[in-house]
Amino acid sequence: MNNRLQLATDSLIALAQRFWQWWSQELLGLVPERWRDRLRRRGKLLFIVLHEGQCSLGFGSFGQREPLVSAPLGAEGELPPAVVEVLLERVGKAAKVVLLLPPRQVLRKVLSLPAATEAGLGNVLRFEMDRHTPFTGEQVYFGFRIVERDRRHQRLQVELQVVLRDYLDELLQRFDGLGVHPALVTLDEGAGQGRSQSINLLPGGLLRSRGSRWRGNRRLQVAVVLGLVALAVFPLLQQQRRAERLAAELDAPKAAAERAAAVRAELEQLEAGQRYLREQQALAGEVLGILKELTTLLPDSTWLSRFELSGERVRLEGESAEASALIGLFEQSKTLQNFSYASPITSNPRTQKDRFSLIAERRPLQEAP
Repeated sequence: MNNRLQLATDSLIALAQRFWQWWSQELLGLVPERWRDRLRRRGKLLFIVLHEGQCSLGFGSFGQREPLVSAPLGAEGELPPAVVEVLLERVGKAAKVVLLLPPRQVLRKVLSLPAATEAGLGNVLRFEMDRHTPFTGEQVYFGFRIVERDRRHQRLQVELQVVLRDYLDELLQRFDGLGVHPALVTLDEGAGQGRSQSINLLPGGLLRSRGSRWRGNRRLQVAVVLGLVALAVFPLLQQQRRAERLAAELDAPKAAAERAAAVRAELEQLEAGQRYLREQQALAGEVLGILKELTTLLPDSTWLSRFELSGERVRLEGESAEASALIGLFEQSKTLQNFSYASPITSNPRTQKDRFSLIAERRPLQEAP
């Protein structure tokens, strides 16, 4: 069972590796040739090694570099043609050029300095160069690194490397004439030794210009990586944009439907208001008809003080000299029926008439003559 599981796992891993190789090749195929070349050069260093009248070239890294060519320097320190030929051929294939100086040309010294000098260590070493070396600050280029911090005694152990300006300027001028610009100048400690690579003896102005070019390359590499990521997610972005476009296309019909619904609701409200007005108009005409009929039926000695219409029920209140005869008169009504007294008839001493309160029902319209 374990063997089967292991075989299945190995198969999945191999399949994933093949897929990644295919996918990465497809993505790289979309990258311009110039960018692909920069990606291939990433991390590759071209070493120019000067040692005991010899000049040699290497390619790789500080930990492991491949020897390319080696030949003696000329009588005046000129670069041998064989080295120049390989140098110009390989310089375009390297991420940067490293110039390794021979130990006899670099003064190397470990100094013990107060910890308080750490913030301005470069200036301190420049001003006190003649105390620690046989040279002044104007005669040399130098680099340094902190080897140890002794917090108990507040001291720093600083490794200082110094090279004469005249010697390094002449070297850099020769390489500039070839179009080769070292980004790092340091002491050669042999292949596999990378301890001093952080101590750059390149003059400050050139260091800044080359460093900015290197940072530009790094930015370009980052841009390439981001471009690859963008290519990987491009199909997803296309689907998202398509979904957004469809949603935008649906917004117009949706808005039109919402407007139509609003217009329909407003129309229904207007129709309801119109029906209400018609009902009230019809009711008003019916009420006027009832009042006109009552005016005709009631004798001159009778008047109404209250007329109340509530649904199908009508209530009449008032005073009359002939209150007991009113129901007989109302039986002739064509709009009302079923008259009855809502309360007993009472006398009003002030007017010498009887108070009455009658209730009746409206006749259905189809029964009305």
